[in-house]
Amino acid sequence: MAAGSHSMDETKRIGRQSVGVAEEFIPSTFAERGVAVPFTTPLLAQARLRLDRNEQFEFLLPNFTGGKGVYVMPWKTVPSMMTVTLHDRLLFDAISKLEVHSPESIRHASLEVQASGVAGPDAALAAAKALDRDGQYLVLTQFILVTELLKLVGMGAADLLRPGMNVDESRRMARQALGKVAQIVKVQPEMLSAVVERLGAVVAPVGLPYCPEPGRLRALATRLDEFCAELDRWANLDLSDASDLARFVAEVGRHTLELVKMRMVQMDKVCADAKQIIHGEQRFRTAILAHVGRISWLLDGWDFILAMWESVRDAPGEAQQSMVADISRLVPVIPKEEIAMSTESFDMDALARIQRRWVRVNEDWRTGALDMPAVMRMESLKAGAA
Repeated sequence: MAAGSHSMDETKRIGRQSVGVAEEFIPSTFAERGVAVPFTTPLLAQARLRLDRNEQFEFLLPNFTGGKGVYVMPWKTVPSMMTVTLHDRLLFDAISKLEVHSPESIRHASLEVQASGVAGPDAALAAAKALDRDGQYLVLTQFILVTELLKLVGMGAADLLRPGMNVDESRRMARQALGKVAQIVKVQPEMLSAVVERLGAVVAPVGLPYCPEPGRLRALATRLDEFCAELDRWANLDLSDASDLARFVAEVGRHTLELVKMRMVQMDKVCADAKQIIHGEQRFRTAILAHVGRISWLLDGWDFILAMWESVRDAPGEAQQSMVADISRLVPVIPKEEIAMSTESFDMDALARIQRRWVRVNEDWRTGALDMPAVMRMESLKAGAA
């Protein structure tokens, strides 16, 4: 891809050379699909980031300027094509410093930038709360792992929290009990806490099956299930062309959930025996990482879509129709490697024709000026999706 800025004609040429809208639009792998990045510049909203053949960043922009196809654009071209918000410049800088570009690492970088306040006070507060929830859930996950291990020596969480016991007594009992557990699972006592910390950090995004509260991704899967059912109900009542788009989004969402649930069942089986997890930490940690990673990739981008729909849930029908069109352009298409053999094919060409009837222009291309109300909507959605 040529360096430097491009004219609009050149940008369209780049788009025509990129992935198409029909069958060829479906990427082969998650790496090819890229990671959804929650930018606040309207035309960059949920653009997908990936590395090109030269290990340079490039962005995939669906239906850019209303044209057919997915436009591929290097970051250095973006500022010459549109006015980019300060938030997005800072977020790209943070992303460029990451060693791994996964949905989890991008999400954490985004929350850190958002918490700084550059996307507004509401978004900053939401990000700070999200980071705090992540930290608290990690502690809870590690605690649950410890309580599962204590069962091996006939103890439970209640034994450490008996009335009249102070914190020091509880800790002393826990250390003694874990010492006995270490003997059973044949792990050095001083290594056991480190093992619990490592495993807790790996599994926390999804959460343990026996945890009293679901992990973030497990909860997101439940919300996606409810969203698909709600969108189907809405499509049955709506008389516009947007109803077909809503059914398409719900169909992709349901198949995504099938794959997510399959991964969760496999992961939950791995986590079912705490003793075996500790005894074969490296092997089980590798297996859990693979399942959590796949679940994270499958659900990547859906949290923002849910926030988009929730923002118009009580709005007039016309606003909902327009939002459904916007959502359909951002729906995370499942890569070919993840699509089950039984999946029914989607009529992507027909859906693309409907989408083009709902295209909205977010920016005046003669001036490159930002549509500030649209920026504010993106910032509001970031607060809702955090």
